[in-house]
Amino acid sequence: MHFTTQFPAMVFLLLWGLPFLVEAQGLSRATAGELLTLVVLSNMVVGLVYGQIVARHHGARLPLALGTVGTTAALWAATLAYPGPHAPMWLLIVLCTVLGACGPASMLGFDFARPANPPERQGTASGITNMGGFVASMTTLFAVGVLLDATGDDYTVAFSFVFVLQALGVTQILRLRKQAARRERERLVASRVETVHVPV
Repeated sequence: MHFTTQFPAMVFLLLWGLPFLVEAQGLSRATAGELLTLVVLSNMVVGLVYGQIVARHHGARLPLALGTVGTTAALWAATLAYPGPHAPMWLLIVLCTVLGACGPASMLGFDFARPANPPERQGTASGITNMGGFVASMTTLFAVGVLLDATGDDYTVAFSFVFVLQALGVTQILRLRKQAARRERERLVASRVETVHVPV
């Protein structure tokens, strides 16, 4: 989940967002900077909203994550495929707002890893979860650069690599969701048994 949700925003913020907005979309550096700031501000707001939703409805974790991935993919596709030389500003604003949801959605991965692993493995589980998003981010950062060089700075082709890792990640989430849910239930039962048998 961390692998699938985090990297689109990371790739955009860390390296390729500014050149994409300036070179491919014809924006000034100042306007591009404002859109990058919008991603960060959206991240802060969406984080609060997602946190409240998950606190009240534990089962909302998977729909929130998949919904974020699907919405991000749809807006990337709409932006890259938009007819004409540049996407309209409103679409870029919506894209950057939705990219802000990627960070909060990636945090849901920790909420799956924590209850599905015993206490002595919490550090390892969190570390592996955290690696997922950064492996995807570094892979995509590199792949976009290679594709830009290979295609003469065709951002549509280069950014299409995002869809490859999103598809891979969603496939794995759907494949492993039942196993994760079963392990979470087993850990919950085990913790209740341990609580009952604690000596007074």
